Amino acid sequence: MITAHGGAMGTGRNTQAYFDNIDKYNADAIEVDIWKRGDTLYLSHLPSLFGYKKKLTLRYAFEVVKEKRIKINCDLKMNGIIRDVIALAKEVGVEDLLIYTGCAKLSDGKFIDCGEAWFNSMGIKYTAKNVPKLKALIDSYRNPHFAGLNLNYAKINDKFLEECKKHGLRLSVFTVDNEEIMKKYAKKIDGNITTNKPLKVREILES
Repeated sequence: MITAHGGAMGTGRNTQAYFDNIDKYNADAIEVDIWKRGDTLYLSHLPSLFGYKKKLTLRYAFEVVKEKRIKINCDLKMNGIIRDVIALAKEVGVEDLLIYTGCAKLSDGKFIDCGEAWFNSMGIKYTAKNVPKLKALIDSYRNPHFAGLNLNYAKINDKFLEECKKHGLRLSVFTVDNEEIMKKYAKKIDGNITTNKPLKVREILES
């Protein structure tokens, strides 16, 4: 899977231009950063205390992906909002397009009954020797919507990648913009690559 990172191809994170250019990314998913203020789920990389009403909303993003039939990576920037995200997705009718990252937690499994969750943190250090523990922990929840780990590619090594492949632990890596690193991860992971250059990743995957 290829995810167009928020602001891909110079469009700016969580901007109208980012959404206007979805057809150009040739990606499987887009990414948005989500906060909540009052009853509003809004898009922003940083929290907005007073200007949030001027931000694009998650409802808007859901309406766009519903039309485009593209997945949406909901990078949760705060705890305690995943139920609201899921409820809104079901209201709009895009629950099958959901991806959760960021503040998504294993304990949220009691709410996650749609989409796919990739975890940034699970309380276990991401080392090669811990891969069996990580896989066993995810599997222990018996939730078919738990997909794997969401990691900064620069913080993991080849041994970790080999162990993940050996044990069937799927990975989503971000944010991969270097061509040689794209080639490396295209070969080594079963999962997702998040990038600002989705067309280049697509070219590599199809070559």
